[in-house]
Amino acid sequence: MKSVYSGISDVLNLWAVCRGGTRALGPGNRYVLWTQGCFHRCPGCISPESRPFIPRLVFSVDDLARDIISREDIDGVTVSGGEAFLQSEALSALFSAVKRERPDLDTIIFTGYTLEELSGEDDEALLSLTDVLVDGPFVESLSTGSGLRGSSNQRVIFLTDRLLPHREELLSGEQVRETLPLGNGTITIGIPEKKAQSDQFTVNTKQF
Repeated sequence: MKSVYSGISDVLNLWAVCRGGTRALGPGNRYVLWTQGCFHRCPGCISPESRPFIPRLVFSVDDLARDIISREDIDGVTVSGGEAFLQSEALSALFSAVKRERPDLDTIIFTGYTLEELSGEDDEALLSLTDVLVDGPFVESLSTGSGLRGSSNQRVIFLTDRLLPHREELLSGEQVRETLPLGNGTITIGIPEKKAQSDQFTVNTKQF
């Protein structure tokens, strides 16, 4: 997927980071990254602040990898957005570095694209390092209340068998929401109820 980030593999532009872990976006305790920048303009978007293509929280891939690797209490990494696949080269570099040192960690990515649209070389490289992909645009009228999907048109695709033991949880399990301290503010993490779509995140990003 070509974008303004094409050719950049050593830094990631993020909207927010949950370093301490959450159980709201996949099995176990998860390190979560929200990328900055998105071409999708889904009505009812849960994180409209992540759409603009502006520098927000710019981290080196090496620094992020070291931080993830050092956190012994996490079970996996989840990436949402923004649109993750617009920074596929840097995310591939990150996942590769993490999996070399922590092969026990699984990976989940949310994308507004469908799997069939992710046909570029950089997309395929990132997909090869991803255990579960939640694909497709969010459709507010199809909002669902179970599993990892925000709307029923989206798919939970198992690209490896790593998370198959959690299949029922990911497809139809109860949706979890957590509010955690972050900097001088808080962040509420999870797939929100339809009425709360605009309230998923309350975060002070200046403190990262």
